[in-house]
Amino acid sequence: MTAPILIAVDGGGTGSRYAMRRGADYSEATAGPANVSSDFDGALANLRLGLGNLGLSAGELQDARICMGLAGVLDEEDAARVLNALKFPHLKVLDDRAIAVRGAFMSSGVGALAGIGTGSYVACLRDGAVQFAGGWGLALGDEASGAWLGREALRAALMVLEGAGLQSTLVAELLKGGPARIMRDAALADPTWFGQIAPLVVNASVTGDKVAMDLLNRGAAYLSDTLRRIGWTDGMPLVLTGSLGPVYKPYLPADMRANLKEQEGSALDGAFAYAAEMP
Repeated sequence: MTAPILIAVDGGGTGSRYAMRRGADYSEATAGPANVSSDFDGALANLRLGLGNLGLSAGELQDARICMGLAGVLDEEDAARVLNALKFPHLKVLDDRAIAVRGAFMSSGVGALAGIGTGSYVACLRDGAVQFAGGWGLALGDEASGAWLGREALRAALMVLEGAGLQSTLVAELLKGGPARIMRDAALADPTWFGQIAPLVVNASVTGDKVAMDLLNRGAAYLSDTLRRIGWTDGMPLVLTGSLGPVYKPYLPADMRANLKEQEGSALDGAFAYAAEMP
């Protein structure tokens, strides 16, 4: 009997990852952003590109069990748009948070997670149920995220010009082009643009930059408060994922640091688990 083809897709706001498993065969691919709320057409183009890069024929893609966890899937309507556009007969479309949480706690089935990349969210899994918080996008939230760090760093820099903020090496770097340039760029910016400033904040924090460290302390306070609110308690495993997850480790309270664990599996593993359950 031929082994079924399983495809896992982790579609984020800055890039997307693809993996195929057929028995002992395994392959991976990457493509551009796949946020179906901020750029639906662009996301579809990248999804088709990424799937194509797995090296499967059109017929094999039609036979495959595919699970996609995509940024910007806010409800069943968003999922249905993707299903109708791609038209694969065996396709499951989920919020990207769902596959990350399932992957992180593949065996234990219990724990809390903070996913911190361009955007951010937190989740708590217990008794088979997941409680999410955050993930509302930069306009309405995404505290502690890369985009939030970038935006708040620029705000901190502009406050210095008003005599209300702290001067620092980070602030000086951000003000090199002048306030008018910041305003022009920010007026047209998306979360990805703001997120590109986050590495400057992280690097400055390592040197003891007070503004950068204050931003990370604020982000960590949000993560801590929100995790406790949705059900994290001392003794529950806590996983930090995303490009900025590890950055927050030293800024979290001691009880949370003591419970930090490595994720049991990746978001792709979570998507594979969902795909394997498909008829």
